[in-house]
Amino acid sequence: MKYYMTNLKSFFGIIAVVGSSLTSFAGDCSSLSGEYKIAKENGDFATITEAVSNLKCGGVSGSVRFLIESGKYTDKIDLTNISGVSAQNTITFESLSGAESDVILASSSQDQSFTVGITNTSYVNFSNLTLQNNSGLTGNVVRIDGNVSAVKFKNVIFDGSEKQVTGANNAVIYSTSNGTKRGLSLEDCTVNNGSVGVYKGGLEVADEATSISGTTFFNQYEGGLVINGEKSPVLSYNVLSSVSNYKGFKAITLNSVNENLIVSNNIVNTINGGYGLAMNNCEGLISGYGNITNNSFYLGGQGTLYGLYLSGKTDNQVLNFNRVKLTPTTVNSANQAFYMNIGSGQNINLTNNIFFDLGTGGYTILGNTYKDYFNQLPPQSNQALSVSANGIMIEKVMPAN
Repeated sequence: MKYYMTNLKSFFGIIAVVGSSLTSFAGDCSSLSGEYKIAKENGDFATITEAVSNLKCGGVSGSVRFLIESGKYTDKIDLTNISGVSAQNTITFESLSGAESDVILASSSQDQSFTVGITNTSYVNFSNLTLQNNSGLTGNVVRIDGNVSAVKFKNVIFDGSEKQVTGANNAVIYSTSNGTKRGLSLEDCTVNNGSVGVYKGGLEVADEATSISGTTFFNQYEGGLVINGEKSPVLSYNVLSSVSNYKGFKAITLNSVNENLIVSNNIVNTINGGYGLAMNNCEGLISGYGNITNNSFYLGGQGTLYGLYLSGKTDNQVLNFNRVKLTPTTVNSANQAFYMNIGSGQNINLTNNIFFDLGTGGYTILGNTYKDYFNQLPPQSNQALSVSANGIMIEKVMPAN
């Protein structure tokens, strides 16, 4: 019996050694769950890099919340294939003080490709932070790649490059066309500089349910918002303001954005020409039209001005209670408060909009019918017409003396 017990202890000792070796091989770190403090002194993690390394090593077994001590950090967040995340097991990064200006996370001078990278990882939240990548000529503040769902930013300041650059790789927030993205959310954020504020490239597989609300876009060079290949996004209560002199600047660009699109209560200001809202191949549903409602577009300058610009197979859209004001510094007959090319669908319903061109005269359009009457509208630059079509009054508005 003594011999048997001795050998049994030896057997379990071998198992313990093997188990220990397997744990070390897996990364020698445990999964995270709960609240952790990131601070140089008396913190659970001394740096953001250390916390992210533990996430990548052990994953999560419950919801995780990182509270970051005030200060500036040159740590790169690269969240790739984090295990254990779910709608219940979320990951949150936020400032300990609750003020977005108290914690600044910036790219290092050695690696400016992005400051925050999220690849094949979902259910990540950022709140009350400042994220920067503004020291170089190129790079993103945030880059989202692969299959990603439910990434949310709330009360976050994004600072991109102030250089006059173009292209998705210089957008402040770049969501690639690789994989499918669902539920990207920006709420009450500020997006500064960059080629584009938010660039979503979902043409390979349609993205879904992007929500951008209460967010200010300032000083983008090429465009404020670009969304490609998307189902049912909601863009509401945003302000897009630009002093860019880029020819063809577009405040909001929607390409192949389909189904229940909502663009409402946004304000666009540009002073050097460009487009307010450009929609291409955007098809709503017969059972649920897209809604472009209660937006204000103010465009000025010497370049060609388009307030609402519809092209391609754009169809099944209601444009209601929008205000477009063009204030060109020189008369330009090409300017259009509303433009729709002949290739667009016929279910484009204009109701209760005000279109005004200070340079050439415009039209106040009043009505309460959803009947499509686009083909009965006079050309906007025509100075002679005041007509009624299908119960909708179209009144000439003369420029101020």
